[in-house]
Amino acid sequence: STNLPRAGFFRFENHWLHNQNFLPSVITAWQQAPVRADAVGQLAACIKSTRAAAKVWSRCFRAPIHLIHNCQFIIQLFDYFEEMRLLSHEEFQVRRKAQQALEQAIKAKATYWKQRSKHRAIRDSDSNTAFHHAQTTQRLRQNFIRMVRVDRAEIVNHDGKTNALTTYFRSIVGVAGTSVPADLESLYEGRAQSSSNLTAAFTETETKLALLSMNRNSAPGPDGFGPAFYKAAWPTVKEQIMEFMAAFHRGDAQLERINRSHMVVSRRRTQ
Repeated sequence: STNLPRAGFFRFENHWLHNQNFLPSVITAWQQAPVRADAVGQLAACIKSTRAAAKVWSRCFRAPIHLIHNCQFIIQLFDYFEEMRLLSHEEFQVRRKAQQALEQAIKAKATYWKQRSKHRAIRDSDSNTAFHHAQTTQRLRQNFIRMVRVDRAEIVNHDGKTNALTTYFRSIVGVAGTSVPADLESLYEGRAQSSSNLTAAFTETETKLALLSMNRNSAPGPDGFGPAFYKAAWPTVKEQIMEFMAAFHRGDAQLERINRSHMVVSRRRTQ
């Protein structure tokens, strides 16, 4: 009987990209983001502005719940009429529009569930099945910490588990230590130097290749955006990305603005 509050996390939905109006609607928010003095701040401002625009777009242009059923009904209706008479030009156009809308809605729904499942054995053509839905729901039920044992005491309420985990990780993470000064010049004296290519500045070509090699369904970062968004919007976002990469190479990037982590605790299941 634990009450878990729902956090207002933003998660970019890959199926939004199937709508041809999505990118033109939200990419202007990236371009009109407030100007910041440093590269990391500018990137964070662009992401924040785009995140707000994506939330508004998803609320205003969300597909109707019965879209697939309605499209199927219209197609079957005109198929029935066609068996008895010839369809007019306008009726052909309506059925074609319904077929196109149905195809787009099915692709979006399959992408929606594919993003939520890690079952790689299911192919794209068979991802939107009852088994797929059940597997996703079961994984959500398993990723839940029901009890934490501290000094032989079992804690089941949400506040108690939060305090126990916070106290434990504070005791092992972020504890101040002592540093030992080291002379790096003498450490590498007389040894072969690394290739200059390893320390060269990042180029747009290698940055784009690294982005394209990422899995579209990878887990999103703390900002909620995954690789799919950056792949689709690369012509617009590449300027801020490359400025951030240049600042990181120079060593003057303020990473504390974007370098945030979420602590995740996994539990071991015993038979």
